[in-house]
Amino acid sequence: MSIPIRAKKLLIGVDEAGYGPNLGPLLIGGSAWLVPKELGESDFCELVSRSFRPAAWSQDCQHIPLGDSKKLYQSGTGLRSLEIGLLTMLSTMGKTPASLDSLVQQVSNSELVHHLNPPWYMRTSELEVPSNSSFVGEIDRLTRVANANLAEHDIELLSCRAIIITESDFNTRVNQCGSKGLVLSKATFELVSQLLLGQSADHAEIYCDRQGGRKNYLPLLLKWMPDSWFVEAKQTTARCSYRTTSDPQLEIHFTIGGDSFPPTALASMIAKYLRERLMEAFNGYWANHCPGIKPTAGYPQDALRFRKIIEPIAKQQSLDEACWWRQR
Repeated sequence: MSIPIRAKKLLIGVDEAGYGPNLGPLLIGGSAWLVPKELGESDFCELVSRSFRPAAWSQDCQHIPLGDSKKLYQSGTGLRSLEIGLLTMLSTMGKTPASLDSLVQQVSNSELVHHLNPPWYMRTSELEVPSNSSFVGEIDRLTRVANANLAEHDIELLSCRAIIITESDFNTRVNQCGSKGLVLSKATFELVSQLLLGQSADHAEIYCDRQGGRKNYLPLLLKWMPDSWFVEAKQTTARCSYRTTSDPQLEIHFTIGGDSFPPTALASMIAKYLRERLMEAFNGYWANHCPGIKPTAGYPQDALRFRKIIEPIAKQQSLDEACWWRQR
């Protein structure tokens, strides 16, 4: 007698990092998980809560840091909790990048990697991943913890992906779309389509953080995902939900504070980690040309301070302003 195959569904989370700055790239991260079809959102959170928690890493801890990247990343302790958590999750899929360049290639389409063309991104192969070699043993240990918990509940992490929009690419997209809000929305739906590609599940639920306070996403869904006809399913103060009217069935949710849900949290970790490491390359380049310059995170007020220092050097190097300064 054959054993019945358990019905599955796809859970996808998407989030961004670097939407507000004038310097550095915009990152959109995404993760795709295969779970039992009957598993609800709160059930999923409860099942993984024992081993995956939005808490900082410490030596010999029994949880994998998995949560809103803004909470895991603290300037005082650096990237270690964010880095160990993300690299552990990648390791469950057999991905063990040794450099920032190899990580970018593992989570991005080759055509998007090609856009990493300004001089500050050309030496990403020299930035080690993890940034501290002492983390390797902890990542291996926590991978075993993660694999055991996921297998126990018949959950599988299928994919971690990112869209990297460099400064020049950002400016080009804004000119084409007319606003950076539309750039973010279009790239988000591009990434969702990538994560859905080749998946055989007959039901998918997509979770996104609320983008810039927008309340109605239906026109954007119909524009950027024309192969799927969406209708409004539910709207509350905290969440806007939509679903398709044909198979395979898709549901997509835009939630205030949605990056606490594990698939969206992992997406935010991918985006934040790549953004921070690419900013490391950016700051390293300018430190070589402007000795003593204080690193920047690229946000508007500090970006003006940084711009004033690097602008004369950029002109000497014939670097077009559009390749290093984001216009919006």
